[in-house]
Amino acid sequence: MGALIKGRRGCIGVTARHIMRLAGTKDLAIGDEGGVVIAEWEAFDLVYFRISRCEPTDLAPPRLGPARLANAVRSRDCSISDVGDLLAVVIGHGNMPGPGESGTPLLQDGKVVGILSSINLNAGKGTAISSRVVMKGAEDLI
Repeated sequence: MGALIKGRRGCIGVTARHIMRLAGTKDLAIGDEGGVVIAEWEAFDLVYFRISRCEPTDLAPPRLGPARLANAVRSRDCSISDVGDLLAVVIGHGNMPGPGESGTPLLQDGKVVGILSSINLNAGKGTAISSRVVMKGAEDLI
């Protein structure tokens, strides 16, 4: 899962859309909390889901330079080499994410600046969706 956003009507989670499509469901569980997909943004490969309670994620705008991809399984240092709606992330061949790691938060200074969407194993790079896009997609949902 990429981020949790607190809103007036509960909490909104966001992650990579292709994970939910491959799973073939709109239902998910985060610990003992159940959720259901309420919106999809195909152009940016994002899904938004509602859960009843959460600890909101600190989001920040991305900047060029050092970053960290971190999920419940592992974390790795990387670097943001291009900033826009899509972020170019240099990961390195020896430390590439594996299957199922799409949706991993991309962090700078402990704040989520993007969500991993795809990787190019041959180039040692990945693409992340910027936190600005994540929030824009959540505006009407929160």
